[in-house]
Amino acid sequence: MNAYTDGEEIVLDVARYGRLDFMTPQAARDPSYGGENEAHLHRWRIDLGAGRVRSEPLDDVGAEFPRVDERRVGRKHRFGYVAARASAQVNGSLPHFSDVRRYDLERGTTTVRRFGAANGVGEPIFVPRHANAGEDDGYVLVLVYDHERNASDFLLLDAANIAGEPVARVRLPHRVPYGFHGNWAPA
Repeated sequence: MNAYTDGEEIVLDVARYGRLDFMTPQAARDPSYGGENEAHLHRWRIDLGAGRVRSEPLDDVGAEFPRVDERRVGRKHRFGYVAARASAQVNGSLPHFSDVRRYDLERGTTTVRRFGAANGVGEPIFVPRHANAGEDDGYVLVLVYDHERNASDFLLLDAANIAGEPVARVRLPHRVPYGFHGNWAPA
């Protein structure tokens, strides 16, 4: 998600895997996929003075593709967004992400936007409303697969209220395959 210094410590908010083998053929066939094979949001604190590392879970839900407002990269952040999953499996397939989660790391709260277990989401990307907008004053862009239509939607969510109605929805006439990462570049 991000990393920054806090005194003598380096703070990293990461998608932490206990064991990274989700791309192996064995993991693809394993009906118990999850647990240590799945990432969870953690905060690592590397204390340079004491020479130690602490890991604190920030959530117990499987999540990946953590993002912050790009203007905060390398600096302390308050808000972050991830693609998360609501259930372990859908129709016997590998789990996929069907939720977007917004973390307020200052208050310790989480807001969830659910799209339904049969649907899937890609990486949520924060875009500020304007150049001087606050850290959560903007939009979260996300591609959402609609299983019933077998097509995708491109959604703009209000970053401060991702659970609310989308600000805009572009219905695409086809499915957009899941990708790993996306970025926003202003004009």
